[in-house]
Amino acid sequence: MTVFRVGVAAMSKKLGDLLDKAPEKPAEEPWSSVPDGGIIWVRRTAEHELPELYALTQREVDANLAPYEVFTRMYAQNADSLWSVYRASDQTRSDTKLVGYYALIHLNPVGREMLEAGTFDGQDPDMRVVVPSATRPAAIYVWVAIVRRVARVATWLLANALGAEVYGGVPIFATAGTMGGLNIIKGYGFSTAREEAGLGKLYRLDRGETAPVNKIATAKAAS
Repeated sequence: MTVFRVGVAAMSKKLGDLLDKAPEKPAEEPWSSVPDGGIIWVRRTAEHELPELYALTQREVDANLAPYEVFTRMYAQNADSLWSVYRASDQTRSDTKLVGYYALIHLNPVGREMLEAGTFDGQDPDMRVVVPSATRPAAIYVWVAIVRRVARVATWLLANALGAEVYGGVPIFATAGTMGGLNIIKGYGFSTAREEAGLGKLYRLDRGETAPVNKIATAKAAS
């Protein structure tokens, strides 16, 4: 289940360009002003926000959703799985609003093989193929991305929040359930991961540099 609900601004810059310029060390709650006024910022989702995010997905997505329990399991497995996006009129953040979120599945080598073979179950992922927190994944699967009007800036902030030390060079995969989502994937620079193209098919974004594996934990295949 990959869901893209993002604004037209997302098309103006390749996702790889954004991610490859991210700093080595992750930033804490990176923020930015936005062209139409106010500021946005990204931070790890708090546990109490999970019901709100799931409800947002139910409102925004025209697709079968994974059960709520899957959200909670993914959240518990890897702290970098869910990232909330907020907006406010100024830096006092007195009128903070939750405006979207990203859900990422961080896969080990076995999970990546399953994804590429078409056997990965996005509705009920096998947690044995999801790496724990602070572990370099073999691949990132964009599970959900609901970010309207501020997608380009929010994606850059997400890249800063993740940092290149662990995530630099990791290939990113996604699928799309709508034509709008498919156009966004292509605009981000994704190409088909297999011969098939179109709705529901797997797309891949290759990255240039490889993170120094001696500085981080490496993903282990599921037994």
